[in-house]
Amino acid sequence: MSFEYASYLEFMPSTVKISTRKGSNNYGEATVSTTTTRYRARITFQPHEMRRAGGEVVAVKNVCWVASTGTIHATDRITLPDGSTPPILGVETPTDRDGNHHNKLLLGWS
Repeated sequence: MSFEYASYLEFMPSTVKISTRKGSNNYGEATVSTTTTRYRARITFQPHEMRRAGGEVVAVKNVCWVASTGTIHATDRITLPDGSTPPILGVETPTDRDGNHHNKLLLGWS
């Protein structure tokens, strides 16, 4: 499903790049695709803490709403407009009557 809510784009002034994780190298470090996809986004500074499923508490720095209904994984890499690549700590995909509406990413400190 594609993002079909053009009226929301005025609230998404930034562009982020997302690269899909391909696997791990011999050192256990994540490797990502060399191709990236650009998305319109809204990035807000909202520092808070969140508890992961395993009970670990992590610090969230930014919340990023992405104009995409496609699947984004926490293992993917996001590049913000300033060139930073913070870890994706959580992904939410809000829905409406038509299905997926957008992706909400919780970003950590880089």
